[in-house]
Formats: sequence, structure tokens, C-alpha cells
Amino acid sequence: MKKFTDNQIKNLKPEEKTYRITEGNGFYIRVTPQGKKAWLYRYHYAGKDQTVTLGYYPTMTLSQARTAYQELFDLWQSGVGPKAHMLKLLEAKTDTIKKLVEGWYTNYILKERKQPLQIKQLIDADIIPLLGAVELAKLSPALVTNALDKIVKRGSPVHANKVLAALKQAFSYGVRRGAMTENPAMLLQARDIGGIEKPRDRYLTTDEIKTLLLFLDSDNNRMSLQTKLAIKIILHTGIRTGELRLATWSEIDYQNSLWTIPKEHTKQGEVMHIHLTEPVKAMFKDLQNGSTCEYVLSAKEGEPISLKALSRAINRIQERVGIPHWTAHDLRRSFCTQLGERLHIDPVVIEKCLGHKMPKIMATYNKNEMLHQRKEALIQWSQHLDLLLQNNVISMQTHNGRNPLGIKQSCSTI
Repeated sequence: MKKFTDNQIKNLKPEEKTYRITEGNGFYIRVTPQGKKAWLYRYHYAGKDQTVTLGYYPTMTLSQARTAYQELFDLWQSGVGPKAHMLKLLEAKTDTIKKLVEGWYTNYILKERKQPLQIKQLIDADIIPLLGAVELAKLSPALVTNALDKIVKRGSPVHANKVLAALKQAFSYGVRRGAMTENPAMLLQARDIGGIEKPRDRYLTTDEIKTLLLFLDSDNNRMSLQTKLAIKIILHTGIRTGELRLATWSEIDYQNSLWTIPKEHTKQGEVMHIHLTEPVKAMFKDLQNGSTCEYVLSAKEGEPISLKALSRAINRIQERVGIPHWTAHDLRRSFCTQLGERLHIDPVVIEKCLGHKMPKIMATYNKNEMLHQRKEALIQWSQHLDLLLQNNVISMQTHNGRNPLGIKQSCSTI
């Protein structure tokens, strides 16, 4: 078969039916009755005949088509599927939401945000799975709304609003960069997606905490050791779920009874110190026993547990626990509320225990981390939780009629 020439291809005329002429080894050109000329490569791979469209004449010249064909022919000879290769090339050239949000995260979020991991979690867990493959040119408000509705339908309206906020920022970044002409999420409002968010006020009462602790220590919990102890650690320390999820053994200092959380893992972007009471220290040692992973909570080597692992585990045990619905974050709210109501801990100390920032003026002039007061508060709280499991009247340890924090209190009846 003779090689194609430029004049030959130029002078090919349409006929009543589509026809093709070949140069050999699967490289040919197809001409339709409308006069459209397409360059194609036909080959046999994975047990069947396959065809790849290389381009269209005259946009793709003979020389360009032959080069494209030769590249795929060489791949085929080396055992690589030409069609799969072409799809990868097409994907690399196509501007998708995945490419946009990854660029937004790398070029903006990582540089400007103190807590970039929160956005990374939204990108990996929600945005890419739901919208990642969508081409920017085909994006519309309806596609964004449909994706967010899926999050709402799985029972996470507040989370859907967080994803919406992230998408608005990412698309605005795309507009500024010239990748998009308009922001398709700009007119969408949280009230139309997840609804107006009401502050959650659920916390566990003393009796509910006792019921939960008894359940966790019973044979009925049927939970993994790390999930069970994670719930207890959150209740004892008031720590955020995300901070515990990313905790590594290098952060735990048994000798000084201290857990030092790096700023990269805290919501406020500042290093946080947590005193380890004896019960909490024992929990960490139980988790570390025989573990070879760097993470305190891990499903597989080298990785922390997934974002929703603890929430799913808690949802599975709701009916068996025997108390109204609660979440992992409700344990943190319970910690805060009970420290104030039961132990009469100074509100400022509680705020410090929670890792909250002080108001701007106070934060500017008062750098006291109140480590001693926080330590005493956590010791009292762990003692209180342990005593909850004893059905008697508990008298808090006092010093001249005052607790170790110097705040008046009376006996607590359980």
C-alpha cells in the first residue's frame, strides 16, 4: 500500500456512502457523504478490534496524523492500549473541577490558610467524588445543586453547606485565574441547600454519661478497641475528633503526662498541650500495645482512620446505648457543660481546655496558657467520670473547703 500524499488527501471527494482508504498497519482516513475527513487508527487489543480517532483533516494535517498514529502504533507494539492512552491525554488537557480545586488548594489554601487540612478533607471526601470529573465548560448551578443535594440526602445538611462555601471560593479562584467566566455557585445560598443552621445544643447529662460509660465497658458494645477508647478519650479531654484522628505517637509524652498537638492539626492553628490524666494515659497505652503504626487511630499502616469512621461507628451503636441520639462533637459539648455545672471550673479555664482562642483584646495581652489550672481541671474531671460508675455519694476532694482551682463548691450527689 502506497503512503498517503498531501494532494491525495486534499482531493478525496465525498461519495454516496462513507468510505475509507488505508496506508497500512491500521492507519487510514475515513470520508463521509458530507465530506468530513477523519484520521483513524485500527488495531487489535485485549482480544478485540478497536479504533481510535486521531483527528480531523484539514485541522490535523497528514504529517500530524502520521506522527500521532506512529506514537500509538509504538505503544501498541510495547503492549500498551492506545485507547486508554488517548483518554489519559484527553483528561490531562481537559479543565475539570478536580484540576481546579487541586490547583486552588495547592496555590492558595496551603499558602493562605492556617488550617488547610479542613479544606483538603472536603475536597477529597466530597468535591472530587461528586463533581471532580465535570468539565468546567459544562458546569452549571444545577449540577452543583444536585451534588450538594446528595450530601443532604445522606443526612448531612450542615456539611453540605460547608461544601457549598468551599465551592464558592474555589470557583471564584477559577474566575480570577481566567479558567472560568463566571461562578456557578455564587447565587446558591445555604438556606436553599442544607437549610438555615441552628446551633446544636445537645450534651449528655450526668446519667447519660454514666449510661454511655457502662455500655462501653460492657460486652454489648461490640466495638473495636480503638473506637471505644477514642470515645472515652474525647469525653475525658474534650478534644476535637479531627485532632484525635490525626494524633501520632510522637505527640504523646508518657513521662511528662503531656499530649502536644502540633499547630497543623489544631483548628486554631496553634500548638495545643493536653495533660494526660492517669485514666487517659492508660487508654493511650492500651491503644499503643502492639501497634506499629505512627497514628494513634489507624485502619491500615501509615494512615489515620477515615474522616467518617468514628461517626459511622457511633451511629451504629445508637439504639443499643439507650440514650437519645448523640454525636462525637456532643461529647465535647458535654465535657464543657459538665466542667462548669458539676465541677464549677472557671469558664476561662474551660475555654483553654477546649483550645478556644480568647477574645482579641484578652488574647493580645494575656498569654497565660493556664497549664496548671487546666491540669487540675482534667484530673478532677477524670476522677468524676470514674466515680460516676460507683453508686454512692461522691465528695469532691477539697483544700480548706475549696477545690484545687480555688473555687467554692459543694458535694456532688450521683
